[in-house]
Amino acid sequence: MSESVATRLKQKTPFPTPEEEALLGLRMAAAQITAPWATFLKNTADLSTSQYNVLRILRGSQQGGLTCGEIGERTIARDPDITRLVDRLSKRVLVKRTRNQADRRVVQVEITQKGLDLLRELDPHVQRMPRALLGHVSQTRLQLLSKLLTEVLDGMGTFP
Repeated sequence: MSESVATRLKQKTPFPTPEEEALLGLRMAAAQITAPWATFLKNTADLSTSQYNVLRILRGSQQGGLTCGEIGERTIARDPDITRLVDRLSKRVLVKRTRNQADRRVVQVEITQKGLDLLRELDPHVQRMPRALLGHVSQTRLQLLSKLLTEVLDGMGTFP
């Protein structure tokens, strides 16, 4: 039998609302899913999940790269300091910066061959991870979860 969110949190009283329980459950699940990946990236490639995400975004971009603002718009977890992430990746020669020829104020960021090679090494692990973490859930339930998450994202209110 599986434990409820309240039991996992050792909460003695019921949640005030179902929304609060669901939100805490989402946060717990996200933390437990991302923690092994973060540890793997740090130990294997000396990357943070945000740095990996920037490399992934740049690999998927068109030739010529993206600006830091464009990278920020595409990240999963919003990071306010994309420039600093790019600085760290640039020091490792995983990305390069170039001035836009049409507007010298604009700096484009591109992934280097070294960055592409690193992602290629990580790709088999990226492909294996979802099944390792969620393989115990049936395909039907995963489809339902995806639909529910889409519903949450599509209808989410704002706060504060």
